Amino acid sequence: MNRHHKQPYLKVRNSAYRQAFERLDAALEENSPSDNSEKIRFMRQAYFADVDKLQKSGRIKIPKQEL
Repeated sequence: MNRHHKQPYLKVRNSAYRQAFERLDAALEENSPSDNSEKIRFMRQAYFADVDKLQKSGRIKIPKQEL
């Protein structure tokens, strides 16, 4: 029997914290040296090369997804 109960995590609802985290996220985005778009492009080329070949051959047609 454990006499020490863990206190439930209380989510902070103070808007000042939310604003501070939004500013922190914006600062990190501006100052981060890495750009993941190129990494994602290379990963896509590596993982989906066979799909691209099939699509170019005309054997399959992948529909475009509207955003």
